Amino acid sequence: MMQLTELKPENNAFTWLDITGPSLDELLEVSKRYNLNNHHLDDCMEPDHLPKFEEGEDFNFIILRRVVSKDAEGNTVHALTTKIAIFYNEKTIVTIHRLPHPDIQEVCEQLIKNGKITTVSQLLLKIIAKVQQRYTEFSAHLNGQIEEFETGLFIRKTALASIESLYMLKRRTGLCRKLLLLTGEVVSAVRHRQKKSNELQDIGDSQVKLQLFYDQLSEDSQNLVSTYMSYSAQKTNEVMKVLTLFSAYFLPLTFIVGIYGMNFDIMPELRHRYGYPIIMLMMLLIFLLIFFWFKRRKWL
Repeated sequence: MMQLTELKPENNAFTWLDITGPSLDELLEVSKRYNLNNHHLDDCMEPDHLPKFEEGEDFNFIILRRVVSKDAEGNTVHALTTKIAIFYNEKTIVTIHRLPHPDIQEVCEQLIKNGKITTVSQLLLKIIAKVQQRYTEFSAHLNGQIEEFETGLFIRKTALASIESLYMLKRRTGLCRKLLLLTGEVVSAVRHRQKKSNELQDIGDSQVKLQLFYDQLSEDSQNLVSTYMSYSAQKTNEVMKVLTLFSAYFLPLTFIVGIYGMNFDIMPELRHRYGYPIIMLMMLLIFLLIFFWFKRRKWL
């Protein structure tokens, strides 16, 4: 069931229509009232739509994606983020989202109770700033996970994570980086169509910092996966080395035992009084020769 909230600031400078959980038919009814673009309404209903900006005759149209929570574990665009669709002009702004947004509610309180927002431009920039804030909080979570995995690999010398969990970390980082790049295009389009202000400059600066930080996180996660693969390969090589050394030790000894295990009648050593200790001594000497040779080659 659609929830529709209509708000106005104290100066009645604009109208804000906030819509939660609408169906396409309900959006079409709203469209008739405000003359919204029907093509854009289809984009509003698509849950996995990526961020974008489109300029229209009556309304400009924006799609933003906000990280669900600061410790989100989703691995798809739909699971990791939620969509906010925005129609706006100088006198009206319409926000559409599938689920209730705490950020939208907070902006509502600022608009109604504090009177800090008096124009559509301020409201739009406030929503974008809230979206950026979620990415900032989530970046701290991703950075903490990367540091934890690095500590396990390089300090504790133990592989605490599976390759699946590392890949999912890399995927989440890559998804956020991609979404931020697209959000950067939205921010750039908004900046070119608004008058210069401190809030607009802050939005632009925050976007640049976020993109740089997520670029670094993406590179770190990729390096971590590569390091983990190298670490696993090293562990496998160490096991193979041990197995090879054991084979090298026991191959000549097995050969000797195999010869004297053959059931031939004429084998003089079998009836020699000191045959057994001689064979054992010879096997010990071979063992020692192999050992010292390995030590000299620094294989042990």
